[in-house]
Amino acid sequence: MCRTTVLVLLLLCFFSTRAQEPDYMYEFGVGGGLSWAYGDINKSKALYKPGGAISILARYNANPRWAFVADISTFGIKGDCKDFDDVFPESHPRSFDNRAWMLSIRPEIHFWNYGWVNDYREKKHLVPFLTSGIGGGFSSGDGDTGALFALQVGAGAKWKLSPRVNAQLTCLFCRTFGDKADGITDPYALGSNSWANSDWIGSLVLSMTFDFKERCMSCNKE
Repeated sequence: MCRTTVLVLLLLCFFSTRAQEPDYMYEFGVGGGLSWAYGDINKSKALYKPGGAISILARYNANPRWAFVADISTFGIKGDCKDFDDVFPESHPRSFDNRAWMLSIRPEIHFWNYGWVNDYREKKHLVPFLTSGIGGGFSSGDGDTGALFALQVGAGAKWKLSPRVNAQLTCLFCRTFGDKADGITDPYALGSNSWANSDWIGSLVLSMTFDFKERCMSCNKE
């Protein structure tokens, strides 16, 4: 009987300690992966001539279901009309090798509560999420280059590797409001505002982040 009582008390202490493990408000990290372009040359082929994508990101965890991320990313994008059946007028380039730079802000919504400690909120170490936001930047390289403004949508998954370390895989699509990302501008004279002349940038990025700044669990509104 005495041994059973001691065992129960030890288990209660263990779970009480786990429940008091801190939550963290912020994350900072880096990521890398692949990027590609949809536009005048490539209309729909995913992972076409992929280039390198690099991201530096900071995230605010509002609660286990919502987070807000700001990231600075660069995307390598390439294309060659020889890979497709389309024929451009002689005055337009036939290929491009560009790099886009973009600052983005996006909310992220998790399908389940995300975290390390499985408390009364039933947090999970692995959760899928959806995201959407805006970004701005510029492209440089071959052909016509210039400023970019983009609407972004994406999805992915987060994995809590330890109380303060996270891995994240994100598939993101950026719809640019313009025709400069791929360096080929309006080859069929459809008008610069045409939907057909809006370039897209796709990316698949794996990132690692580190948590910091403990949340005050005894403070008001926390």
